[in-house]
Amino acid sequence: MNSNLNLLQPYPFQRLRELFKGVTPNSKLDPINLSIGEPKHATPALIQQALIDNLSGLANYPTTIGVSALREAISHWIARRYAIPAPNPETSILPVNGSREALFSFAQAVIDPKHLKPIVISPNPFYQIYEGATFLAGAEPYFLNTTPENQHAMDFTSVPKEVLNRTQLVYVCSPGNPSGKIMDLSQWKTLFELSDQYGFVIAADECYSEIYFNESKPPLGALQAAHLLGRDFHHLVIFSSLSKRSNVPGMRSGFVAGDPQIIEKFTLYRTYHGCAMSPAIQAASTT
Repeated sequence: MNSNLNLLQPYPFQRLRELFKGVTPNSKLDPINLSIGEPKHATPALIQQALIDNLSGLANYPTTIGVSALREAISHWIARRYAIPAPNPETSILPVNGSREALFSFAQAVIDPKHLKPIVISPNPFYQIYEGATFLAGAEPYFLNTTPENQHAMDFTSVPKEVLNRTQLVYVCSPGNPSGKIMDLSQWKTLFELSDQYGFVIAADECYSEIYFNESKPPLGALQAAHLLGRDFHHLVIFSSLSKRSNVPGMRSGFVAGDPQIIEKFTLYRTYHGCAMSPAIQAASTT
């Protein structure tokens, strides 16, 4: 067995199940489940109907890159949401089975364990997937604490040069969990400049991008920041999901978008990894 498996902690939900053993909630009260960020509203009827209408697609093998209609829908959504030119749906977008599996498998495709004892930088607190992906890719995690003292931001300027020299991948989460911290343009500028200097890839986890208070001011996204700074998507990939914004966590639908050279290599990896999205789910996701 892969010895790196010994580095993994039990997944948080598994630990919670152990903690909850023997605990009986008060039957007179409705418990509030704080253990998982799961939508509490019903899946929209049009999505349910799209799934039903396209069940015949289960008779066909799906392709890794997905159907062009889905990639085009994703491209148009990115353009509307972030007020940027639509990314090329043929080269810059890849449908995935939810952001979780993509965030994990991305490290396996990006990290080269033969070079300089690779490091992956992540925020702390962090999504457990970042750490697990790091270990199983043969890399070493380096955490940037996000605390009230630093306004819950990742302070990239505090990372020692010797760490940056070994860094191959940086996970960021904006809006952040649990703080809701949004990276501003100056923070993106700093991160982009470090990426240019040291050559690491940026994996921007944006699964919370559609949870915000002011409808007229949605959070700044990574691709949007790159556009505002007059740069392309070099070494930048975003990860997004329908789970929370469309109340479909059980559907497992999301996408990655960004640097076409990275998307090309990640697609190659996924043709072997075998994570093609169901045709019915592709159709529902396009709706």
